[in-house]
Amino acid sequence: MDTTTLIWIIVGVVIVLAIVVVALLLTARGRRERRREHQHDRAEKMREDARETELQARQHEAEAARARADAAAAAAAAEDAKARAAEASMEAERRAGRVDDHRAEAEDLRQQHAEAMRKADDVDPYVDGTDARNAAAPSAAAHMGESAGDRDTVLEGAERRRANTDERPPTPPEGHEHTERT
Repeated sequence: MDTTTLIWIIVGVVIVLAIVVVALLLTARGRRERRREHQHDRAEKMREDARETELQARQHEAEAARARADAAAAAAAAEDAKARAAEASMEAERRAGRVDDHRAEAEDLRQQHAEAMRKADDVDPYVDGTDARNAAAPSAAAHMGESAGDRDTVLEGAERRRANTDERPPTPPEGHEHTERT
C-alpha cells in the first residue's frame, strides 16, 4: 500500500468521522430540543394539575364555609326557637296567673253578690229567709264550676222541698217585682 492510498484512507476515515460527529452534533441538538419540549410539556401538565388541585381545594373550602354557615344558621335558629319557647312559657305562666287572679276575683264578686242577695232577702218581707238561703248556697256552688245539669238538679231539689213542705213565700203585692235567684 502506498502512502497515497494510506493518506486517502486516513482522509476518508477522518471525513467519515467528521460526518458522524456533525451528524451526532445535529442530532444531539434535536434530541436536546425534543428533551426540552418534552420537559416543557411535562411542566405544563404539572401546572395544569396544580391549577385543578387548587380549584378543587377552593371548592372544598367553599363547601366547608357553606357547611359552617349552615351550622351557624341552624344553631341560631335553635337558639331563636329556645328563646321563643322561653317567652311562650313565660307568657303562659303570666296568663295562668291572670286566670287565677280572674277566678279569685270572680269568686269574690260571687260572694259579694250572694251576701248582697242575702241582705236583700233579709230586708224583703215577702221572702222567706230559710228557703232563699238554701237555694242561694247551691246556686253559688253551681257557679263555681258544676255543670248546668248539676245546677238543674239542685234547683229541682229546692223546688221539691218547697212542694213537700208546702211553705211558699207570700206573694208580693201588685206593682212590686221580686225576682228570685236561680
